[in-house]
Amino acid sequence: MVSITTSSGTLTSDMPVYLNEDMLRQLERPYEIFASVPKIVARLIVYIAAGSGLCALLIFTHKTSWGIGFAILFLAAAAILLLQLRYVRQPIIVLSKAGLHLRTRRFDKLMAWPTVVENEWIDTYRVIKTNSIISLRGGDPAKGHTVVATHFRIKRDEYLRLCSLYAAAAQQSQRHG
Repeated sequence: MVSITTSSGTLTSDMPVYLNEDMLRQLERPYEIFASVPKIVARLIVYIAAGSGLCALLIFTHKTSWGIGFAILFLAAAAILLLQLRYVRQPIIVLSKAGLHLRTRRFDKLMAWPTVVENEWIDTYRVIKTNSIISLRGGDPAKGHTVVATHFRIKRDEYLRLCSLYAAAAQQSQRHG
């Protein structure tokens, strides 16, 4: 049983997902999920602007050591964000009928749909949406993995819909041969 968990409920493959022949043909091709350059650059600009403004304010109020400390903090955050650019050319997640292939530095393995125990997209809010992560648990043996999804080219609902469709297509192809 494949379970797709959202923050508002759980969809399982036991629920009927009807796939016509055209949809099955489309699901033969894997779907690759990449990082989005515009999202990374926009967030980088916000970090630099906020960091520069805060540092200038602290230095202007003669709290130079605090200003230097915050400058280092914001530069570190910007550097970590720049590291996300390495994922622009290769997909981070590949969805297919075979399963969910997570491709990160620490984990590069296919999790077959029957072994996926948890697949949850979590959005965090601090007045506005600040972060999105995908929490996965699966494989043989089942292990937990967390992927930052804030910079993905795909939205939460589309990701969960595609996971449901690929899992249903895998289950249907298993039943039919």
